[in-house]
Amino acid sequence: MNKLTRDRLGGALLLATGAAAVVAGAGYGMGSLRAMGSGFYPVALGVLLALIGAVLLATASRDPDAHLATAPAETAHLAGPVVQWRGWLCILGGALSFVVLGQHGGLVPASFVSVFVAALGDRRNSVRDAALLALLMTLLGVVVFHDGLHLLLPLFQW
Repeated sequence: MNKLTRDRLGGALLLATGAAAVVAGAGYGMGSLRAMGSGFYPVALGVLLALIGAVLLATASRDPDAHLATAPAETAHLAGPVVQWRGWLCILGGALSFVVLGQHGGLVPASFVSVFVAALGDRRNSVRDAALLALLMTLLGVVVFHDGLHLLLPLFQW
């Protein structure tokens, strides 16, 4: 799949997803800027997503053969996508670990392990870098979700 097709497909998907979020969010009470209803954020984010999709569609090249004018070195990646299995598995593993540890371990272990596992999906990250990122994100998560928003998920649960 060439860049032109990816841009058009991506733009169309973003536009459709944004429009669906606007339609779904409009069913809730919108409220006003002073007293926002439950549909305000979904509609606002849906509009932004749809705008990004429209811009991506508008900026996609209109010439269907435009990708052929690029240099051979630039088209080497168009031969076929290389699936990054390590990245996919680490991201999915991070999300699953948050679900399991969130229920049985609490916010701190769930946040740390999920960020650590997901960070290992990037081959450029070392174990030390992944642990440091996980520690910082866990601290940020505790400050924002436990202290700031008073999330009902306990910090530790054994």
